[in-house]
Amino acid sequence: MHLLITRPEPDATEMREALVREGHSADISPLLEIELLPPPPEVFAGIGGLVVTSRNGLRALAMYPALKELLGRPLFVVGTGTARAARDLGFASVTLGPAAAKDLLPVILEAWPRLARDMRLVGPLLHVSGDKLSFDLAPPLAEAGIALERRIVYRSHIAEGLTPEALDGLRREAYDAVVLMSPATAEAYLHVVAVNGLSVAARHPTYLCLSKGIAKCLVALGEARVKVAARPNIEETVALVRELAAEFR
Repeated sequence: MHLLITRPEPDATEMREALVREGHSADISPLLEIELLPPPPEVFAGIGGLVVTSRNGLRALAMYPALKELLGRPLFVVGTGTARAARDLGFASVTLGPAAAKDLLPVILEAWPRLARDMRLVGPLLHVSGDKLSFDLAPPLAEAGIALERRIVYRSHIAEGLTPEALDGLRREAYDAVVLMSPATAEAYLHVVAVNGLSVAARHPTYLCLSKGIAKCLVALGEARVKVAARPNIEETVALVRELAAEFR
């Protein structure tokens, strides 16, 4: 299959490489750009543990000059790829949540009191996040007596639009599928499609969406085919590619 990947870099290239290994081809045209904002040292003063709900949060942490001072703190993450990257950075205590930020809530509620007791940790958890939250962990954790502070370490910006190559591919109906990983990306995609007069051609590919919220944005396309990942993570999105590819055999 031939796909269009709209994720920000470097995640887009990583996804294309994974798809190529499975025999597919893909064009990359990010519709979001990520600006990393490495936190200053004082942000980590008195912090007991860390929460990271995206690879971009981890990338910002990796730019912290005194990262070694944080590697002994418990780290809660979402996604196996982020967990693997955290361990590669040197974090010794990595607790994995299954899919999205909201799924991390019961994991923290169960594990943090034990970790704090066993490791004799004091101080709140620190969520290093983007400027937009899909789920705010702080209120439900506060109800359970667990303090969570938040620091924005990256911002997302809408890109100028699809590349000429991607626009031409859509116009020629060359894509079997388009990967959409956030509502902001979906909205940006719809805008580009509309201003370039591609509303009819854009109904040709199947849309592989990370979540139901993204799929809802695509109602404006009309009769386009949409598939939603079983769980909102990269692994399940790639599974959609395999599922769709099986239909082509």
